[in-house]
This record gives sequence, structure tokens and C-alpha cells, in this order.
Amino acid sequence: MRATLFLFLSFLATNYVYPNTLAANLSNYSAQSPDTTTIPTDTLSISTDSLTLPKDSVTIAADTLKPKTKSPIDDPIFKEAKDSLLYSIDGKKVYLWGDAKVKYQRMELTAAYIEYDMESSIVFARGRPDSTGNIIGKPVFKEGEQVFNMESMRYNFDTQKAKIYGVITEEADGFLHSHDTKLMPDKSINVMGGKYTTCDHEEPHFYISISKAKLLPNDKLITGPAFLVIEDVPFPLILPFGFFPSKKGRSSGIVMPEYGEEAQRGFFLRGGGMYLGLSDYFDLKVTGNIYSKGSWATNFLTSYRKRYRYSGSFAFDFSQNILGEKGYPDYMKDQSYWLRWSHSQDPKANPNSTFQARLNLGSPSHNRYNAQSVDNFLTNSISSSVSYSKVWPGTPFSMTASMNHSQNNRDSTINIGFPKMALNMNRIYPFKRKNNIGAPAWYEKIGLSYSGNLDNSVNTRTDSILSLSTFEKMRNGMQHRIPISTSFNVLNYITVSPSVSYNESWYTKTITKRWDQEEQKIVTEDVQGFKRAYQYNSSVSASTKLYGMYNFRSTSKVQAIRHVMTPNVSLSYRPDFSEAKYGFYETVQADSAGTREHEYSIFQGALFGSPGKGKSGVVSFGLTNNVEMKVLSDKDTTSNTRKIKLLESFNLNTGYNMLADSINWSPVSVTARTTLFEMFNINFSGTLDPYGLDERGNKVKEFQFDLNRQLFRLTSFRAGVSFSLSGGEGGGGSGGHGGSLDAHRGDMRGGLDGMPMGGDMDNPMFGESIGTGYIDSDYVDFDVPWNMRFDYSFSYAKQRLEPVTTQTLSFSGDVSLSPKWKIGFRSGYDFKGKKLTTTSLNFFRDLHCWEMSLSVVPLGYLRSFSFKINVKSGTLRDLKLSRRQSHYDR
Repeated sequence: MRATLFLFLSFLATNYVYPNTLAANLSNYSAQSPDTTTIPTDTLSISTDSLTLPKDSVTIAADTLKPKTKSPIDDPIFKEAKDSLLYSIDGKKVYLWGDAKVKYQRMELTAAYIEYDMESSIVFARGRPDSTGNIIGKPVFKEGEQVFNMESMRYNFDTQKAKIYGVITEEADGFLHSHDTKLMPDKSINVMGGKYTTCDHEEPHFYISISKAKLLPNDKLITGPAFLVIEDVPFPLILPFGFFPSKKGRSSGIVMPEYGEEAQRGFFLRGGGMYLGLSDYFDLKVTGNIYSKGSWATNFLTSYRKRYRYSGSFAFDFSQNILGEKGYPDYMKDQSYWLRWSHSQDPKANPNSTFQARLNLGSPSHNRYNAQSVDNFLTNSISSSVSYSKVWPGTPFSMTASMNHSQNNRDSTINIGFPKMALNMNRIYPFKRKNNIGAPAWYEKIGLSYSGNLDNSVNTRTDSILSLSTFEKMRNGMQHRIPISTSFNVLNYITVSPSVSYNESWYTKTITKRWDQEEQKIVTEDVQGFKRAYQYNSSVSASTKLYGMYNFRSTSKVQAIRHVMTPNVSLSYRPDFSEAKYGFYETVQADSAGTREHEYSIFQGALFGSPGKGKSGVVSFGLTNNVEMKVLSDKDTTSNTRKIKLLESFNLNTGYNMLADSINWSPVSVTARTTLFEMFNINFSGTLDPYGLDERGNKVKEFQFDLNRQLFRLTSFRAGVSFSLSGGEGGGGSGGHGGSLDAHRGDMRGGLDGMPMGGDMDNPMFGESIGTGYIDSDYVDFDVPWNMRFDYSFSYAKQRLEPVTTQTLSFSGDVSLSPKWKIGFRSGYDFKGKKLTTTSLNFFRDLHCWEMSLSVVPLGYLRSFSFKINVKSGTLRDLKLSRRQSHYDR
């Protein structure tokens, strides 16, 4: 009875001192620790079967039940344990075994064993050995965003100081290992005998050995003498001190240049400069190149972002290249520039309007001397587009304003369209009833729409883009289109669609022609002034679908073959707008005697063309075919059959102009597309002309059959075959993807819209890789053991007497030699030159916390290589070994 009273009073006293803490659960008490940890002799032992007082129990002092006026700490401590939770007899210590956890304010400590002294407010934690001797349940200490993994620790709740042994803490992109660590109240960390690494292994592959250090969380790590250790082999290079910034968010710093020698421009320092984290919304990187023979370059790159509003980047490069020696024939001095701008609006910013920009403009010679990748060097054409669009909710109207440009770097020609604007009205049904009751009448299906386009365009050269003559050559105009159409069924199977269309174009200038007696030729002159050109036409079309099905026996692997034919016929009419009453066409003297005249349109060369010349009454014929086969399948879990496309499409089209004086038949166009064995994507197209040619190669009104007994004359033909093979679980087996190989090449373009402020700006814009054929480790897929891609095309054209043929073949692929090794290649074959096109080989090795890449162009003018082994983490990006030789370098 006395023992029972003693236990009750002890239990009451403990809960009275800490009323918000559950002191113990009798059902969880045990008389013995579940592991080899020795229980202190002053511990209160309670059995779940019987409550017995240990022999060494201490008599409770007289003031045990007196309440304390102040808790040792202000906030309650919440504690729990999976195996056992024991209190000492005097109520001053708590012992927790098995997945033990202690929480206090923002602090949380978990370990296999935790001991808490409530009087001194000190907690001790460590792991415990398992049956094999390995330490399990090592302490994990969390406070706010900081996480510490350790061997053991002591923490004082009052002073907020901690002594930690064998700690591993993650800071920014790195890990700090320490044998002896002190955690201070200001959250700083003092380290003795530490390691700093970006490897997440408990035994890192490399580290910077530190004698002593001080870590300021989210700020910096300052160290004393330190040296590099790789695979436990120390390097003889010793650093007197170290400084590692670990701030989150923006920061500024120096961009280290690379050095080397080029064959033409001499020794260089390239890519050195400054990075400035100017604000939370934008940053700036300024770098430059300098060469010993006088060449230089400067580069500006900034990216900006406003969350939920917009993001983008802007770059400008300028270079001066000096090649050869002054006074010699090969001396050349060239200046070039390159401007890039990428902008995108967040869809949430304004659902009814969008603004997008992708500007790419520069000198034709810029990539010739400054490109650091094969793709950039081989790029002969570039384009840009900037657009703003808006829709008016609840109305059929929308608007788009834009500018665009295309540039050919081979001949330095450039086409600019600015400003451009389009106003559109979606189809409306003016005769449709507001309350639809019953089937709609035929006139209710009459719909009309409108589109208006304002366009300005000029073709010029890059060296005269800002000259006055460029603006004089600019063409401009505005076009209006109003189509009206309807459709209805005849005999339930034939769809008839009549339509009427009216087009009108406005121009600010036209042309006139006159015969120049002195020059003995026709001279064209511009006539300023507003002029409108209009035309209209009407048409009616009919189409239907015909189905053919052949079913095989139920035991056959092939179940059925289905053939779908879609024939269509249409009739269109357009007046002759070259008649004098319209005033769109005029005549001019065409020879010195004045016996011959030439008819021309005053809108010749206009943006939207001229109204049609000659009456047109064309009957068009078309036939579309599709053939599919249904076969038994063991792979499909939802159905025991699957469809195979034998012929995805086979189309025939031609027409007959009933109002033409001669050559009434249009050429027959043939197109087809199919996929064989779910692997080979095959497509071809051709044009067959029923009329023959004379000795000069001009089309005549006689049929080809009448001339040489051939039904048609082949004027053009194009065929293409592409396929892709891959193996392994990641690739999903072999499969054909078809289309151009551009979709598979993984050029990784697309701008820097996703770059956060203060991020990695080492790479040039639009994903252009540094070095020839550099492999981006973020896009290396080791789940696909191998893949191969091929694309072959052949074209033939014979519009006159001499045929022209072209052939192209490109192939690429990669193979994973092991879970960490991958080899890729890309090449092609020049059938005309009978040699391989630019070929590149890429090697990649994943070294866990390191990576290695090698890219080689072994043949041709662009022969080069790039080797790099570096730490993956951006924090130690300069810890690398690289060797590169581009086609410029010596």
C-alpha cells in the first residue's frame, strides 16, 4: 500500500510540474531497456503486469508535492518514443528509446536514444548499435530550415547552444561535415576539423578539408587553411583561407575568363567579366573577349522576371575582328553585332491579351567568327517575331499586332514586316433564331466572317537596313476578306457547301509602264495615291464518304480490312478583272515599231497581289483514300484487337477550267503518307502534267499523249523516309516517330524564360551550348539504352528540259554502355559531294557528384573537340578541368 501511494504521488508531482506534458503512459512502461543501453539507477521502473518498487528507490522529499513557481522553460516540450519512455525517481530526467522524438518551439530532435535533463534543460541524443554492430537511429536535429545529421549532440534549451559530434549539415548546394561543432544562439556554426563538399554521400568522393571554419547560415562559409581531397587523396595545393557564399537569392561576382590561342586572332582571354544581381526582378552579365592581334568583343546579357506577370531576357553582342596583317592582301577588319530578345507573358496576368517576343537579329558575319557551337556556325537563316493579341470576351472580335523578320546569312538579304495588324471576326449566323425549336432551316446555317490585314514589308540587305532607299522600297497595303457560306445535306449522304467570297485590297501606290525609246525597253514607275483592288467569286462543293469492308475468317490473324474513300467535286466561278471597266489592267508598247503591246496590272508586285486575269470556271475533282487493317493482338489489355494503318492517306486532285481558251486541265497532284511496321514513316508527293513541252521547254496546248504516247509528264516528285528505333524500358521498345529529325535532335532551344534571378548565366541565350557539341547533363537519359534516328529525302523537278535532283541523308543516335556511360553521334551524307557532312561524337560519364563530357568533330572545316570534367553543383562550378579546341583555335 505504501509503495502504491509513493508511485501515485510521484506521478502526480511530475504532471503538476509540467501540466501540458504527458508524463508517462503506464502501458508503455517497461522494466528494462530494449537495447543494450544501461538505465540509470535512479530511474523509476514500472511493469505493465505489476507495480513493484525497485530496491534502490529513493524516498520522496517532503516538498515533492509543492508546485514550482516557474517552469525551467517557457514553452512545453513534447516528447514521444516508440519503445520506452521512462522518468527518473526524482522527476528530473526523462529517458526515451526507439524512434525517440523531442519537440520544442521550432526545434525537433529525433534519435534512437534521447536523454533529457529537465532541471538543466539539456538534452542528449545518440544512435545505438544493431545486431551487426552498425549504428542506427543517428540523431537528426531540425531548427527552422536547418537540418543536421550527426553522431551525437548535447543541446541547451536555455542558452540555445549545442555541442555536436560527427555532424553533416546541408547548406545551399553543399554539405558541411564536422568532427567537432558548436551551434551558437545566433544560429552560426563553429567547426573544427571539417569537410565541405557537394557530394551527398556519407563518405564523399571529394571534399575541401578544413582545419576550422565558421558558417553563417544563408550567408557565407569562412574557413582557415584548407586543401582539396579527391577519393581520399589530398592535393598538395593548400589554400590559406576559403570563402564560400551561400546566400539564397541574388548575388554578384566576377566571371572568370578562359584563355587559349586561335590560329587567326592569336592568344585570347575569352568570356571574362562581371555578373550583377541588381534586384529581385532583373540581373546583368557583362563579359568580353580580347585577342593579341587586336580583335575584341563585348557581350551584355540580362534576364528579368516578375512573378505571375512576365519574364524574359535580352542580350547584345558586339565584336571587332581583325584578321591577317595590315598591308597584306589577306588583311580584313570586320565589325559585327547580334541582338536577341525573348519575352513571354504569364497567362494568368491577363487572360484576354498576350504579348510574346522572340527577336534574333544580327550581322551575317557574326557567327562566322564568334560561334562556339557547330549548330550556330551552320545556321544560315534566322527569324524573329514580336506579337500582341487581344480578344474581346462576349464578342466574335479579336486583334493581333505583330512584326517579323527573316534573314539569310549567305547572301545578306533580309525581309522585315512592320507594322502588321489583323482584325478578325469569327463566324456568325445572322439568320439564326434565338430560340432553337425544331430542326434549323437552311438559311439559319448561313454564316459569315471577316478578316482585315494591315501589312508593311520590305526586302533589303543587312548593310542598308537603315538607309533612305529601304523605306522607299517598302510595300504596304490593307486587305479585307468577307466569306459567306453554308452547308446542307442532300439525300442524307451528300454534303453540299455553297459559298461566296469578296476580297478588297487598299494600296497607297500603284505602277505605270512606258516604252523608253532611248533605252529601247519598258520602264516601270511608281504612282503615288490611294487605289483599291477588289475581286469576288462563288463556288459550290459536294462531298461524301464511301466505305468498303472485307472481313476474314474468325480464326485468321487478320480480322478485317477497311477502305474509306472521300470523293469531292466543286465548281467555282470568277469574272475577268482585266476588262477595261474595272481599270485594274493597262497596256504598254512593247517594241520600237509599236506593233506589239504588253498588258500589265497596275498592282503588279503589290503585297496582296492583283485581281485575277481571265474568266475562270473551274470544276475541281478530289479523292482521298484511307486503308486500315484490324488484327488480333495479345498486347492490348482492353481489347483483343488493334488497328494497323496500311495507307494513312492517298490523295488525288485536279481541275478543269471550262472558260479557258486552251490548257484547260490543271496538273494532277498526288500525295500519300503511311507508316510501316510502326517504325518507318513514308511520305511522297508528285505532280503530273497532261500537256507537253516544245523545243524551248515551254508548255504547249497539245497533250503529252499526242506527242509521245505518254499519259502524263512528271514535273516534280518528292519522297521521304524517316524512322527511329530505341530499346529499353525508358524508350518503350522500338517505335517509329516519323517526321523530320529536328524533333529528335534535342537542340534544347527555347530561351531563358525559366531562369530565376541570380541563377546560372554561364550559358549563352536560347540554350546555345558552350563548346562544340557540348552535352547538357540535364538532358542525358540513361533510361534509354540505345536509340537510332534516320531521315532520307529525295526530290526531282523538271519544269522545263533539264531535271534537277537532290538527296539528303542525316542520322544520329546514342547508346548507354553502362548505367553511367553514354555515347552519342550525329552525321549525314552528301550525295553530290560523296562525303560525310559535319559529324560530331559525344561522350558523357556520370560521376555522381562529378560529370565528364567529351565532344568531337573529327572531320571537315569545323574539326574541333571539347573535354570537360567538373563538379555538378553550381556552388563549385569553377572546380573543373577543361580542354577545348574549336575550329578557330591553334
